[in-house]
Amino acid sequence: MAISLLTDKGTPIDQQKFTWKDLVQKPISKMNVDAFTRVRIILMNGIESEAVRFGHSCARMNKALQAPLAKVRRTEQHQQTMVNWLLPADESPLETTIGYEQVAVEVTASLARVEPDPYIAQVLRYGLLEDFDHLYRYSALLDRLQGVDANTITQGYTDIVPGRPTVEEHRDPMDDLREYYDKRSAQPLTKLHAYTIMAGEHQTHDYYMHYGPWFADPLARQLYAEIASIEEQHVTQYESMIDPTESWIEKWLLHEANEVYN
Repeated sequence: MAISLLTDKGTPIDQQKFTWKDLVQKPISKMNVDAFTRVRIILMNGIESEAVRFGHSCARMNKALQAPLAKVRRTEQHQQTMVNWLLPADESPLETTIGYEQVAVEVTASLARVEPDPYIAQVLRYGLLEDFDHLYRYSALLDRLQGVDANTITQGYTDIVPGRPTVEEHRDPMDDLREYYDKRSAQPLTKLHAYTIMAGEHQTHDYYMHYGPWFADPLARQLYAEIASIEEQHVTQYESMIDPTESWIEKWLLHEANEVYN
């Protein structure tokens, strides 16, 4: 069912309430689910996570916005829970990592194909080359630790091939900064793409930082540490594409529009 950002009225915030049973739905089956269902779950969790994160940052800087932000953020927290809890308990952190990198490759490629700003599209393609290598290296780790072919998770939708070697991805922080779109002239799609890719990469960084220490294998710990560092670079790269002159309110509205868009 299509949603129009300009015409649909939505649901009043006071009516957006959930029970615990609403929040905790039956999880997907990792054996039978289409790989793109997992992609959508992971991406939407990242969108919701970014909205909650931004809401807290905004509240710390704007006393007048704390009350409305608190109301919206409660609903976003519950929406994120509803989405993220769809992931199955029998999927290992490393198997989920393959899903995260499939999200990175597929979403970045999809955004680059339709991005109207040539420069922003180029930045997306630049990051995509690195996402390919992350998927390739984690796939090798999955085979090493669990004897599992990553293609059973990606289901052949996504090529698992070497990209730009990760050893060449470590840059000076100044080299991660990009030109930003002009909020006055940029197309709405460009703005939404920037917020989408930033949210996805930020979620990926946090996931790797959380689960990296769970591994006993020293090579696994090193790999998660290394790629988490690159994900921080990606967050820096993608957030720098956003016009820094946007007000807190403008950024808040774009976060909300991004949730509907995705």
